[in-house]
Amino acid sequence: MSRTATTGAPLGPSIWSKTVERIARHAGAARLSTHTLRHLRLTDLARADWTIDQIAQYAGHRDLATTMRYIHLSGRELAARFHRTNKTIQADRERLLAALLEER
Repeated sequence: MSRTATTGAPLGPSIWSKTVERIARHAGAARLSTHTLRHLRLTDLARADWTIDQIAQYAGHRDLATTMRYIHLSGRELAARFHRTNKTIQADRERLLAALLEER
């Protein structure tokens, strides 16, 4: 066990990087890095319907363009989100039109 694990001290950046590197070697996943996990976390937040502003604040980004580089939604995910949103917009418009017709 490492000294950090036995003392209960928080992991520092160096130990965290080495831990992820060791996991990647054992898994045969050469491209796995601490940055990979950051991309996954921010993408998961987008999937959970966090706004881009909320994700940027969480990530500590000043520029939304930086945050956008971290979020990787598939075309299917974007299409599904569009269809859900479009249904809501359509239902809202139909209610509004019905209300306008009732006023006549």
